[in-house]
Amino acid sequence: MAKYQFFKLKQTAGDEYRWLDMAQNTFLTHKEQLVGRGFEVIGDVIYADTEQEAIAKFNSGMTYPLEEYNKSSPIGGLFYAVKGLAESVSDRLTKKSQA
Repeated sequence: MAKYQFFKLKQTAGDEYRWLDMAQNTFLTHKEQLVGRGFEVIGDVIYADTEQEAIAKFNSGMTYPLEEYNKSSPIGGLFYAVKGLAESVSDRLTKKSQA
């Protein structure tokens, strides 16, 4: 799973942000360039399989860190396991009814 770091341009409203894959050899160079152009680091590192997933987690605001925290507790883990099973069953039933 890749690690992404997000940056936002200071003094701007909206979605003027950039992200970097921390595993890339050029990460530190690109980070220095962004900071030099007025960008600042936003939030914690985001773990995701794809850039699209990282962007979705970033755009979800504080939902992602809270989800990760909840998953780390036994009750939270159980909740997300049951939720995942319910979504899986629902998806399978929907696919069968469409066929």
